[in-house]
Amino acid sequence: MTSVTDDLPLAADFPKATVEDWRKLVDGVLKGAPFEKLVGKTYDGLKIDPLYPRARGVAPVVGRAAAAPWQIMQRVDHPDAVAANAQALQDLENGATGLALVFAGANGAHGFGLEPTADAVAKVLKDIHLDAGIGIELEIGPQSRMAAIHVAEYVKSNGLDPAACNIRFGLDPLAAGAAWGHSPYSWEEIVPAVTGAIKGLAALGFKGPFASADGRVIHDAGGSEVQELAFVLACGVAYLRAIESAGVPLETAQGMVYARLSADADQFLTMAKSRALRLLWARIETACGLAPKPLFIAADTA
Repeated sequence: MTSVTDDLPLAADFPKATVEDWRKLVDGVLKGAPFEKLVGKTYDGLKIDPLYPRARGVAPVVGRAAAAPWQIMQRVDHPDAVAANAQALQDLENGATGLALVFAGANGAHGFGLEPTADAVAKVLKDIHLDAGIGIELEIGPQSRMAAIHVAEYVKSNGLDPAACNIRFGLDPLAAGAAWGHSPYSWEEIVPAVTGAIKGLAALGFKGPFASADGRVIHDAGGSEVQELAFVLACGVAYLRAIESAGVPLETAQGMVYARLSADADQFLTMAKSRALRLLWARIETACGLAPKPLFIAADTA
């Protein structure tokens, strides 16, 4: 009988392989063709080798907080709030740990979306225990920005502790401008409105984060991974500056911003993109004189 202390590595019955051994076998298959034939490239010209040995002496990329679980988010975008509520409850009963509430006119609504009214918010959140660890992410646009206020009012009117509710409010006028190609307001007009909303929500006791740097709009328009990352970083810095300009300490503003990325069929490139964002954002934090903290990243399948 095998005991729990027995060491049975899965590769124990196979001889130890090296990269050199693998190259010899590959050369036999290539039959004189150059090895570079197996090397791919991204749209940005980054090289993708066919095999990557484990890197040595490399520090791990700091991700979410230790032991923090992934959130399994389910999209809720049915225009009928009652039907959307039934869908949300069923999703939570079957394994989802969070809900992405997509309101009409949001960047990712794609023609669907909840009505951004107090009545619709109350109906879609009926019987959902917001203070029980369920993650809520709001996807709102210029025409549905009041949805964030309605959600906050729903929490308060039901006697819930805002600090116990895990809500990401998704305020993102920059992505909305990118999606629409323009904005009827200047950045100088947008900043007071956004920062006023953030400070108001924080004053009510919500932990946030509040402002979203959403790269999906770039991905959906055909942008590359580098272009998506560049947009997210630029938006993130713009929101940090805006929040700080409203009198919020930079150390506090740091936790008020999060990112959204697209996750497509190329799983390795998707993981690399997320890891790169963490490294790049940490460099921005350091340049701002901040101690780097794990950036919250919401990934949406493309």
